[in-house]
Amino acid sequence: MLEIDHLGKKMNGIDLIKDFSLTVRKREIVSIVGESGSGKTTFIRVLNQLDVPDEGQIRLDNDVLFTSHESDKKANKKIGLVFQDFQLFPNLTVKENCTLSPILNKDLSKKEAELKADELLKKLAIDDKQAVYPKELSGGQKQRVAIARALMLEPQILCLDEPTSALDHETANRFGELLISIIKNDVGVIMITHDLRFAETFSDRIVSSRQFLNKS
Repeated sequence: MLEIDHLGKKMNGIDLIKDFSLTVRKREIVSIVGESGSGKTTFIRVLNQLDVPDEGQIRLDNDVLFTSHESDKKANKKIGLVFQDFQLFPNLTVKENCTLSPILNKDLSKKEAELKADELLKKLAIDDKQAVYPKELSGGQKQRVAIARALMLEPQILCLDEPTSALDHETANRFGELLISIIKNDVGVIMITHDLRFAETFSDRIVSSRQFLNKS
C-alpha cells in the first residue's frame, strides 16, 4: 500500500501542493482529475523523484521511500512512470527499449531481460512489433511499449500521465481493459487525467486535483 502523508510542494513561493494525503492500495486504480495547471504533473513528478517535495512523507508497505529531507533511490524501482509523450528511445527497437533499464538497474543478463520482454510484450499484444522502431508505431502501440518498459522493473505502483490523450474512444476503452488486467498482478495504479468519462469507467476512486490545496 502506498501512503502519501501531508505532501507539500512550492514553486517560486507559491503552493502547488499543500498538506495533501492519499492512500493507494494494491489492485486499485486511482484517478486524479483536474484542469491544466492544477498541480497534477507536479504531483506525479514528486512521486517519481523527478522533483523534491518541500514537506511530507511517502511510504510503500510501511517502508519510507522519501521525505522532504531524504530519499531512498530504490523507490525508483518500486514506482513506475509512463510519460504522456511515452519518451521511448527513437534509436532503439521495441525490445531494446524494454530491456535497457532492467539490464542496467536490475542486473539482469541480456538473455533474462529479453525473455522477460518477450513475455510482457506478448501479454500486451505488441509482441509482433519487437524489432521495429518507435517511429513505426501508432499512438496506442507506443503506449503499450511504454507500459511494458515500466513493468519490466516490476513496480508496485504504476503512474500514468494523461494516458488517453493520444487515443481515440475505442483504443482508450481497450487501454482501460488492459489496466484492469495489469492490477491483477498486485500493482496499484495512479492515473493523471482530464478524461472524466474514462476515469469514471475504469477507476476505483477519483480524486480532484483541487484537493492538492485542500479545496473541495
